[in-house]
Amino acid sequence: MMMIRSTLKNNGIIVGAIRGINNVSRRLIVNIGYTANAFKASSIAIKSYRNTAVHNEFRRCLSVITTSPEAKFYDYEDIKSIASKEELNPKVVLVDVREPSEFAEGHIPHAVNIPYKSLPGALDLSPEEFEENFGFEKPGQDKELIFYCLGGVRSTAAEELASSFGYKKRGNYLGSWEDWVAHEQPSAAAAAPTASDTTKQDSAKL
Repeated sequence: MMMIRSTLKNNGIIVGAIRGINNVSRRLIVNIGYTANAFKASSIAIKSYRNTAVHNEFRRCLSVITTSPEAKFYDYEDIKSIASKEELNPKVVLVDVREPSEFAEGHIPHAVNIPYKSLPGALDLSPEEFEENFGFEKPGQDKELIFYCLGGVRSTAAEELASSFGYKKRGNYLGSWEDWVAHEQPSAAAAAPTASDTTKQDSAKL
């Protein structure tokens, strides 16, 4: 009888231990499941945030593109009328987007040099950063920016980029410096390399 009681007691201890282990296992499984669900939820939240951020940026860029008016195109006579005045119209900024070395060799009167190739994001700088880099005040978005380069390629790219920076009043002198020189200094224009010649040497300088 004593042996039976002892056996039953031992069995009870074993059964109790097994039940205890089972309870711990259940809790562990529940906790792991909860953690997994929480991780899954956080991953979904992060993905959702990222998708929302990308979507919002896309919408912002699309809004700028769709709401920004088309650029106005200028010819020699238009630019001559603007540049020949003793003082440039304060509402207009004539922007030469060639490199500083090109600008130094000659440029349209009253033009400022904001090189597109070496500093394409210049018009997105803060006013303080812009003035520190260029030595003159950053053009306000209330002004009309008229771009020109050597043959019209860089000026077109610069004008389109200015649109994405919020400049709604934009102009493009497609004939650019080449056209200006052809009218102002015909003999010099005949001796100078054309835009097509320059393209063969360095397409990035157009």
